Amino acid sequence: MTTLAHLLTGLRCEVCRCLDVLWLDVVRGIVECRNCHQTALVAVDETTGEAR
Repeated sequence: MTTLAHLLTGLRCEVCRCLDVLWLDVVRGIVECRNCHQTALVAVDETTGEAR
């Protein structure tokens, strides 16, 4: 089974400052903190496929 969310290890939430609690939801294109539930939209460049 493939997971749709990936743990972003080594990164810290800017809001609550907790380490290793950020998850990337590939389908919805957001990063979510599992501690404080803050979310951030991930913008992708259509031509290069890289996140901005």
